[in-house]
Amino acid sequence: MRTRLTILSLYLMGVILTPAHASAAPLADVQNDRVTLAFPNTATFSATLNASSTITSVTLEYGNEQQTCGDVIAKSYPQFTPAASVNISWTWDMRQSGSLPPGATLWWRWRYTDQSGAEFVSQTQTATWLDDEHDWQTLTGEDLRLHYYELDAPFAQTMLDAGLEGLRRNQEQAGLETDDPIDVYVYPNYDDLRDAILYEPAWTGGLAYSDFNIVIMGVSGSNSTWDQATIIHELTHVLVGHYAFSCIGTIPTWLNEGLAMYSEGELDASMRSMLDQSIRGNTLISLRSLNGSFSELPEKANLSYAQSQSVVKFLIDTHGQEKISQLLIALRDAKPIDTALREMYGFDTDGLEDAWRKSINAAPRPVSAQATAQPTPTFVPTYVPISGAPQAVTPTPYVIPTSSFDDSAPIGEQTGPPLTLTISLLCFCLLFLLIIGVIVLGFIVRKDNYKAVKEQAGKHE
Repeated sequence: MRTRLTILSLYLMGVILTPAHASAAPLADVQNDRVTLAFPNTATFSATLNASSTITSVTLEYGNEQQTCGDVIAKSYPQFTPAASVNISWTWDMRQSGSLPPGATLWWRWRYTDQSGAEFVSQTQTATWLDDEHDWQTLTGEDLRLHYYELDAPFAQTMLDAGLEGLRRNQEQAGLETDDPIDVYVYPNYDDLRDAILYEPAWTGGLAYSDFNIVIMGVSGSNSTWDQATIIHELTHVLVGHYAFSCIGTIPTWLNEGLAMYSEGELDASMRSMLDQSIRGNTLISLRSLNGSFSELPEKANLSYAQSQSVVKFLIDTHGQEKISQLLIALRDAKPIDTALREMYGFDTDGLEDAWRKSINAAPRPVSAQATAQPTPTFVPTYVPISGAPQAVTPTPYVIPTSSFDDSAPIGEQTGPPLTLTISLLCFCLLFLLIIGVIVLGFIVRKDNYKAVKEQAGKHE
């Protein structure tokens, strides 16, 4: 959502995107080929390029390893003075493009042409996008690598064990597995976490990057149970995002967050109490409202997470985990949620809410006189070197589940005045100004006529 390059930002940086298939060229004579990281802001690529005659053009081809919608290469054209041997450099500024997650793998190579027209290409180099200020340690388990610093080894092992348990639960409960090991970067506090990423909200306590197979999180320092739940929660987002990866499909937030909450286990006492109170008071949030972002209001946010967990639990307990996997595949294939639900379960979002409410002895769903408009996926993939499913980056708060959604009105409804009212008010203002203008103009004309008559009368005296 915020940490991947867009094709527009690359163009603004002077970058051109081309298909990844590169034509064969002789191996270049390159020295001091390296990247200098100023984490988390910039990566500067530099090298000395040599040729038998004057080098006339230089291209830096670069990118990073991740799950993408299409194989593309980012290209940059650094400035240099033509010569047989040139020192070249170019800086990738993450503050303009959006930053990569810690642990991402960068790659780059140089392609250049000399005066004779001969083209050369260097060997592809790689580097890990990570700070070198801390003494990172690594624990490895099956399909999971946990990286940490300034944490004691027993606690790190506890976190690794929690992550492995999370992978096991997701495989058994929802059929979610990973093809490649997932890297988890654990920061000793939330301040260090926020210093490692750009443009994330101050409340962020964890982030899941499903297209990179990376999770980053901070440690509370006081609540080991919370920390273990966080790693399970974020790993689930990676598994869901990877399993349902799509450039044109979307996953409703209630399903994504519900699966993550379900993998943590039963709701804690406070969230269970809040859900029960909402059931008794008939203040549950409509499931369609939970298709989009959750509220920033703490109580509604917690209720949104609790409801999502309860709905997913209902689906799995009633219909089995296999159908959840099929539902995710249908969403990956860009089917709208209502279509996917009908195919898997025989009901749409409203029907699911009705069945779920009945199962928890809640009041029937309020029926609006107006139908709720449903979004339709846009079949336009995004071709960028660092790209993935729209839901790939999922933040987890370190205090309260929140989002950037404005909850001043129900999701899906307008928060401003209706368009017809706005146009009517605008027309009224213009008409009012026109009337005032006519009155003023009439007053001026009348005054001029009176003056002319008076002057004419003076001439006759």
